[in-house]
Order: sequence, then C-alpha cells, then structure tokens
Amino acid sequence: MSEPPSRPESYVQRLRGVVGHDPLFLPSAACAVLDQDTAGTTRVLLQQRGEPGAPWGLPGGALELGETVAEAAVRETREETGLVVEPRTLLGVFSGSRSHTYPNGDVVQAVVVVFVARVVSGELTVDGVETRALGWFALDALPEPLFAPHVSMLDALAAGRSGVWD
Repeated sequence: MSEPPSRPESYVQRLRGVVGHDPLFLPSAACAVLDQDTAGTTRVLLQQRGEPGAPWGLPGGALELGETVAEAAVRETREETGLVVEPRTLLGVFSGSRSHTYPNGDVVQAVVVVFVARVVSGELTVDGVETRALGWFALDALPEPLFAPHVSMLDALAAGRSGVWD
C-alpha cells in the first residue's frame, strides 16, 4: 500500500525553517460562507479547528507566493471544508493589534482579508487533522469556543457590516 502524496512545503513552512517560532506578519485570506436554512435564517459555515481546545472559526489560511487573496480564500476553504466557493463581497481586512501564538509556539500577526462567499459545488468533508467538524450556525447562535483571532470578523458579519478594517 502506498502512502498518499505529500503536499509541497508551504511558503510559511519555508519561512519557519529560517526564523523558527519568531513573530511573522502573515498575509492570510478567509471566507465567511453564508447560506439560508429552510426558515430563511442566514447561517455561516464554521470549522472546528484541529488544534488544542478545538475552537470554531472561519475557513482560511496563509497566502502562497503567486496567489491572490481571493484565490487563497477559495483554496483554503476547499481544503478545509470540501466546498468550492465564490467570493461575492469583501467583509473586511482584519489585522488586530496583537500577535497570536499557536499551540506549536509559532507567533504571528495575521493580516486577514475576509470575503463573504457562497457555495458553488462540493460536499462538506472533514479531514480529521485541520478540521475536526464543520457546521452551519445562525449568526446569533455561534458555537464556543471561538478562535480568538476570528471573533472581530464574526462580530462584523453578525452586525451586517462590510468593508471593515482594523
């Protein structure tokens, strides 16, 4: 039995090989994928992340070299959810003023471009590594715990704001 093909080393992995856990600015992209349930309630797709504490957040991740923010948002959403999405509007650009330390010790200050998107095709797929679970949630009934860096994004989404920056 052969092993699945390995993914090529990412841009961030190559950087980490040089700087270790030191703080990095991390250009990232995410999608707030929306739909409506049968009662017409708007829902957002959240990913339960595969890290300690299993927080819930938006699908997304770091840009690769040569990729636009929209391409990264679509790629990351597909990798983490199994869905192909289409960005429709810009929710905002979120940079925060604090760094975030991941469980492995990596420190980042992410600059995240978040799109509001709709599903084009695909089926929800949990990989059991990056994603423990996926679920659709009403904007006024989000699960806990939330991934701390995504709270301001979800607050803006729930408030109906767009073109947000921080």
